[in-house]
Amino acid sequence: MRDSKLWVITAVFFALSAFADSQMQLVKENRSELQLDAGGDMRARYEFKDNWMSSGKNTIGTAYEDYLRFRTRLWGEVEYQEKHKLFLRLGNEFRDYSNSTKNKNRNEFPDEIYIENLYFDLKEIADRFSLRVGRQDIILGAGRLVKDGTPGDGSRSIYFDALRATVDLMEQSTLDLIGIYNYYRDNATIGNGHDLYDMTYIKSGSPYSKMDEMALVAYFSYNEIEDFPMEFYYIWKQETRFYDKTTRYPGRNFHTLGTRLNPHFTEKFSGELESAVQSGEVDSQGKMQEREIMAWMTYTALTYSEKELSGKPQGSLALLYLSGDEDSYYKTTDGSTDHGWNPVFNRSSWFSEICASMYDKYRWSNLIYPHLQAGIEPYHKHTVQARSGPMFAAAKDNNANSSYRGYFSKVNYQFPLLSEIYGGRGALKGAIVWEVLYYGGYYEQEPGDSKADFASWLRFEIKGEF
Repeated sequence: MRDSKLWVITAVFFALSAFADSQMQLVKENRSELQLDAGGDMRARYEFKDNWMSSGKNTIGTAYEDYLRFRTRLWGEVEYQEKHKLFLRLGNEFRDYSNSTKNKNRNEFPDEIYIENLYFDLKEIADRFSLRVGRQDIILGAGRLVKDGTPGDGSRSIYFDALRATVDLMEQSTLDLIGIYNYYRDNATIGNGHDLYDMTYIKSGSPYSKMDEMALVAYFSYNEIEDFPMEFYYIWKQETRFYDKTTRYPGRNFHTLGTRLNPHFTEKFSGELESAVQSGEVDSQGKMQEREIMAWMTYTALTYSEKELSGKPQGSLALLYLSGDEDSYYKTTDGSTDHGWNPVFNRSSWFSEICASMYDKYRWSNLIYPHLQAGIEPYHKHTVQARSGPMFAAAKDNNANSSYRGYFSKVNYQFPLLSEIYGGRGALKGAIVWEVLYYGGYYEQEPGDSKADFASWLRFEIKGEF
């Protein structure tokens, strides 16, 4: 039933029914072992953006935009014997645009209520074996490959429709085996949204792009060596053919193999290295020939931290590399190998809001970013983090005159407002985030626009949990 994206709800229902058949009598006899809990959160954001580049191109404009975003979520759970749990979380997000020509009537209040999480946990159902089935959030490692299963709706949700099995192989090490099927359309909503949510799209369709995503993931976290945590992973993913308003684009079938290492050299020096390679095929579509895929990603950092000093300062020298290709990701006709990195399930603003918009719907690729990172805690639970460095394209695509994208900087200040909301539970926090990209020779001004030297973005955020 492709049209009803309620397969995950059905799966949860059958899993719960099977469990209930064998456990109902025990529940009746041990009602004290049945625990209920509920809560929620609220997030309010004001965002301002100016002089951003055109997504997927090397041109920039001079338009600015500012708006308010409000997301509210309520959750509830039923847990039995601290082993088995049914969890449900509902969400809603609406926006108020002060200045926008194309977005003015989008996502207006009250928008729609959606099922953000609905899963059933079966813990320790066999020796060292647990299972989670249903709609769930999944972030693996640093989130560079698996973080957001619904990139089409931005940060409104990040869920996956998945089955996740966790095996405790050793004392401190686990193996996660995950099956994922993300459908482009979410039919399990209440209300009429003011904007269509195409949950997986890369290019806007008419009205949907109709790209489904399927994957199998094996993620091994090895923590037996205290000062040298290691992660190893394999991901197979299929992206089906998709549409924009007039064109059909090819699908992809590819494999990603990688590792992430986190050595602690001394009490003050630590490192991180994550590297992955991709191979597979791009489908033929119309005049577009079938292509082979060969791409790679590397992130490396050396960090110095002073945990005993006031403010707990730390600094890192880091490099992010995402392979690129001079040929178009979408419209190639020569059948050459595609070297452009695919972020798999991390089409998000994980690194930067401005830089994520370099690409069609956050499809991170073709980037070299050497940078310095620094962090400090000037007051208790007040943290300031900063990042700065030049950005380059790994390959000069879009017929760019230069590979220098520009100089990018980001500052993130997070602070507490209330340590508890009621009864010793909940908290209220705030954040201010600022980003700026001084444009390099890779970008060109759109015809007729006055010169824009840099792009900027600012966010004020308040988030409460209860």
